[in-house]
Amino acid sequence: MGLFGFLLIGFGGALGSILRGLISIVFCSLSPWPTLFVNVSGAFLIGLFVKLMENSSDPDLFKAFWIIGVCGGFTTFSTFGMEMIDMLKSSQWSMSFIYIFLNVFGSVLAIITAFRLFSYFQS
Repeated sequence: MGLFGFLLIGFGGALGSILRGLISIVFCSLSPWPTLFVNVSGAFLIGLFVKLMENSSDPDLFKAFWIIGVCGGFTTFSTFGMEMIDMLKSSQWSMSFIYIFLNVFGSVLAIITAFRLFSYFQS
């Protein structure tokens, strides 16, 4: 990929992290829901970017900036894990299972939706 590719990852990651931080600030009183939002919407974006990358003249650089950089900086598995620990420590069993389900299956469903939406608009 080379130095330029790594710079694209860094710039994309910075942009994604800033967007993630803004969402956390705006919705701070709704924690852990901002994490769910960024994970599912980030998965949707990854689905769209994967489809867009198929037509890119340089898919490696496209992937470096948008998928690894922006979406990687935007989504957050580590925060999801910490919020799960907090829920389990406070014996919020049903909420923790709902939260796991929504993050994991919501993200997969978001990618599938993005693929189908992209295909619908391509035809």
